[in-house]
Amino acid sequence: MQDGPPDSVSDLTYCADLVRDADADRFATAMLCPTPGRWRLLALYAFNIEVSKTREAVREPMIGEIRLQWWRDAVAECRAGNPRRHQVVHPLATAMLDSNLPEACFLEVIDARARDLDDFPPVDEEKLKAYIEGSGGALGELAYRCAVPEDDLTPIGLQAGRAAGRAWAWIGLVRGLHVHSVMGRHTIPATWLARHPDLSKEVALAQVGAASRAWTEWLVNQARAEFPTVHKGAARTDKSGLAALAPARLAAVYAKRLQKGGYDPYHLEINTLGPARRAWSLLGTSLFGRVV
Repeated sequence: MQDGPPDSVSDLTYCADLVRDADADRFATAMLCPTPGRWRLLALYAFNIEVSKTREAVREPMIGEIRLQWWRDAVAECRAGNPRRHQVVHPLATAMLDSNLPEACFLEVIDARARDLDDFPPVDEEKLKAYIEGSGGALGELAYRCAVPEDDLTPIGLQAGRAAGRAWAWIGLVRGLHVHSVMGRHTIPATWLARHPDLSKEVALAQVGAASRAWTEWLVNQARAEFPTVHKGAARTDKSGLAALAPARLAAVYAKRLQKGGYDPYHLEINTLGPARRAWSLLGTSLFGRVV
């Protein structure tokens, strides 16, 4: 945890730099949002980076749990209007109070990240979907709440936010498949591994085969299943809300590239968007409201 001077501008710059460097795709979507919603999104995404890197930042699960409990306490203090001194916490507190962000959604995100510390895979596909709901869906709802004025929030918009977050999380499992394995994070359900015994070896070696392709196709189809809900919500939101839904646009781009590439989850050129391609993909969102 890094402390810094009580300088709000410095804190916001820190959050922006952190998101730009560690999550360039989400940074680009946040840039579509007018201020002050943009700064709320950047504070939220900086928080997500802090909690999502827990597994790689610690050696022992107990230390990871302590780190996550630190964030649970920090979120409670933010909600109470008494944030602790931290370069992400202070902007996050402002975002929480300005947009009346529910503490329960933050706890969903943190609790999902606690599962990253587990040395065992999810039992089945339903357990993985629950993880995606917490790590992606809850964050997507928070993003929508950050971008859209509270008086303009609608159930369909909040559902779209969650769907966009889930779509992005499903694609994230594809893009991080080998890296997660190296880190000791087990994201493939035990039931799937039992049906596809070659999958563990393929993932560990980043060696594409029938098992990897089948798993990747399933993940991509899970992401695509979220798109109708996102589209429905996007039709009833303004430009600021579209910024929160824009990760679904990038998820759709990655899904198309993965399909075209034969569902190869290890191909760097497929799993990475350069700045120009990313900007071009989001141009349709900015100009025409296209989110999938």
